[in-house]
Amino acid sequence: MKKRTKRDIGIFLGVIALIGGVALANSQFRRGNLAQQYERLRAQLESGHLQEGMNLLPFNLLRKTKGSLTKGGTFAADLFDYNNQPAHMIGFMVPQETFIDVSDFMMLPIPIECYFCAMPPARDVLYVHLQEGETAQIYAEPVLILGTFKINEGPGQKYFYSITDATIRAAEDDGELTRRRLKLQHMLPVHERDPDLLLEPYNPDDDTD
Repeated sequence: MKKRTKRDIGIFLGVIALIGGVALANSQFRRGNLAQQYERLRAQLESGHLQEGMNLLPFNLLRKTKGSLTKGGTFAADLFDYNNQPAHMIGFMVPQETFIDVSDFMMLPIPIECYFCAMPPARDVLYVHLQEGETAQIYAEPVLILGTFKINEGPGQKYFYSITDATIRAAEDDGELTRRRLKLQHMLPVHERDPDLLLEPYNPDDDTD
């Protein structure tokens, strides 16, 4: 092969690698910005309801949890003030197995496409079970949940915390809730995990499994 041909091939491969690197960097930047936008939105909504005098449990208090589900969690002392008490929480809905007329779901501080393909930190996951006989759709907007909050202590837990006997409404005053539109692959019972779909927390400080 002639030197010029080798040089041209090398230049071509270099350009392809550069384009790929730029695209990846842009994707990471957009995801980072999007995560920050969701963080700010939730924080603003929490602040507004707290100023109104609502008994609201901020998600950042849950994010102080350490440890693992296997061995058991270590929780912030202030979190026990809410244990087995009625509390409001604001977050984003994520389905477990079904996507329509759900009676239970997971709530996260920032949204992911679905739980099958992206695993959030255990400290970020709140299990929600609605009031008996009540169902809801998986909504695109942040929701405000009211129910009985419970800390799940000890080893071998599926979730660190839960809210039961819950009601749900839009987190924004006079806001509307619209059904979240999911891509077909996210409606399949099992599909390949894609870590790129998980939005990283705005200020990660996680040693939780």
